[in-house]
Amino acid sequence: MLDSATRIEAHDSGAPGEGKTERVGISASEIREINMVDQVWISEVMSNGDLGNKLGIRQKWFGEPWEAPYVHHHVPETSERVWAAVSKHVAGHTMTREEMPEASAAYSMSHFKRAKDVFFIGVFVGVKGKVAEVLSKFDFGPGGGLVPYTIYEADEKTPLPGPFYIVNFGPWKDCFLPDASTNVEKLAVHHQTGQTLWSLKYLKDGDVAVSPAALAGSDLWMCPGVKARIFMSNRLVEALKAALSDAELAEFRLRRCRVVG
Repeated sequence: MLDSATRIEAHDSGAPGEGKTERVGISASEIREINMVDQVWISEVMSNGDLGNKLGIRQKWFGEPWEAPYVHHHVPETSERVWAAVSKHVAGHTMTREEMPEASAAYSMSHFKRAKDVFFIGVFVGVKGKVAEVLSKFDFGPGGGLVPYTIYEADEKTPLPGPFYIVNFGPWKDCFLPDASTNVEKLAVHHQTGQTLWSLKYLKDGDVAVSPAALAGSDLWMCPGVKARIFMSNRLVEALKAALSDAELAEFRLRRCRVVG
């Protein structure tokens, strides 16, 4: 299945406007004590700034020239089209290939060598190695999945050994229950869609409530109005537990959700 204009800093991999430091989620040892079939998890991995901190890669977007090597790892200002694509990914929409970065190039190999098996390509979620192997076996829903991605050496011509992938989310599941949740904050109502936007930060086990609809269908998804928070099925989390070390699993900042109804 593996073949299947605000300046952003290189380590700022959460939703635009979010802070860079959030509390780490449930520990790996706590996760390993839980083995429930009808269980749902929420991951704050998209706000784990360490995974994108000064990785030494720059991007090439479709129809645009290569970005220059970043000065002090500061990402240059982007076009409105790129900013719209970044916002769309953070919100969990299914992307076309042309909306994603076309490729990356490493301007500092010493920095890129620190990239973990889940990392950030700008703000896009990238995976490789054991994480990619696990995710490739699970259902993202129609249109979602792992998109093959090329990262070049500094010459923009020689591919680095991978493989690398971008995570493309499938359809939303409308299963988040804000009224039954705690430690969530209403941010705003979108002026065009009427969608309520929610902030979910510094989560604890049981803070987030979801409906039984979360138990059906895809294993990895996002919810409308909840940016930069990935929901996962228990079977996917169990597979990650089996494949990853405690430290690697902790990077996902996992918290258990309550299934209500």
